[in-house]
Amino acid sequence: MFSLQDHPAASNMRPADWKKRRIVINDVNGELIATYRAIRNDIDGLVSELRARENSTSESDYYKARDLWVPGTETERAARMIYLNRLAFNGLYRVRGDGKFNVPFGKIANPTVCNEDLLRADSKWLISVDIREGSFTSAINDAEPGDVVYLDPPYLPLTPTASFSKYAKDDFREMDQWALRGVVDGLIKRGAHVVLSNSNTELTRTIFANLDLYVVSATRSISAAAGSRNKVEEVLGISYKASQATNPAELKKLQVHKKAARG
Repeated sequence: MFSLQDHPAASNMRPADWKKRRIVINDVNGELIATYRAIRNDIDGLVSELRARENSTSESDYYKARDLWVPGTETERAARMIYLNRLAFNGLYRVRGDGKFNVPFGKIANPTVCNEDLLRADSKWLISVDIREGSFTSAINDAEPGDVVYLDPPYLPLTPTASFSKYAKDDFREMDQWALRGVVDGLIKRGAHVVLSNSNTELTRTIFANLDLYVVSATRSISAAAGSRNKVEEVLGISYKASQATNPAELKKLQVHKKAARG
């Protein structure tokens, strides 16, 4: 979404006409959405909050903020989210069953708690964005024919021990992936153009066989060992012809065992 700032197709998506050509973002993570809204609505207050903490980046400072900092306003929630993200292990976001953030300290040398130039640039762009919080089913209720809908769910695990879905309080399970498949079907029937990303697994290819599936390569940065942060294959599913993509040559066609009929 942020990369659209420099994309020719978004040149007329500015505050004066964004209601006519909307950019909508949605997430179930309330802390993330509060952060986006604070960046858009109170950039001066957010920068001030972060400046006050940019010299408090020790391990003890981090755990005090993680376990004891109880934000009141949306701006304070955003400041805490950004502060923890900059100091946590690999910038990971993970919560316990009760919704409490539980990522350990990242031992980062010279972390940047407040990147003011970046935050202010993001604030200007987010003025053009409709920011929503909720489930994926409610987020796309008003999608219209011709709209592009990008869906980026928690990925299906590559191995039985690699499962991670604690991005929000509630897990995102296999049945939720199937529910997402149903939403994709509905969007296609409605005339929307769908793009979906997920891990490259047999189950992914089975669930989302209603899309044309391509393999893309992505770098993993969460692994504790630097040597294991290798490129992995992800699936990119699209509901339209690859020739309509900006760089169709970058997509390598993934052969699936069974192609579900659309419609």
